[in-house]
Amino acid sequence: MLEWIRKFDLKKTGFVNVSVCFVNIIVHVLVILKILPYQWVNGGRTESYEMACQISVASIVVMIVCILITLIACKIIPLKLNRFWGIALSVLLIAMLPLSLLGVVQQFLGTLFEKCVMSAVAAIGFCSAARIAIEKRW
Repeated sequence: MLEWIRKFDLKKTGFVNVSVCFVNIIVHVLVILKILPYQWVNGGRTESYEMACQISVASIVVMIVCILITLIACKIIPLKLNRFWGIALSVLLIAMLPLSLLGVVQQFLGTLFEKCVMSAVAAIGFCSAARIAIEKRW
């Protein structure tokens, strides 16, 4: 199974993962700009626009960090990692997989927008994250 997953090009998978992060950033920017109703995101449980803005800003920061980690892990940014940092990056990426899978499940349990649109985005993100996580870096 792992050999089949490893057949997918790492850099292309990295660009897919970065694209998923950008889609998430765009959704949160649209919430901040009041183009997208804040009730459509976060499972519809956000009580006010101000609270939705705080959550959206935090999500944008997390997505930017994820983009940087993806670019390094996929060797799009050519950063030479020693054995320690290679193992640390691999452990981080593998540890994040269950959280990413949980995110897919949460999208299916959320609002109609999350079920129809964001669940597909999250599923694609999980698949690309799984490919990136299994790459040996040391």
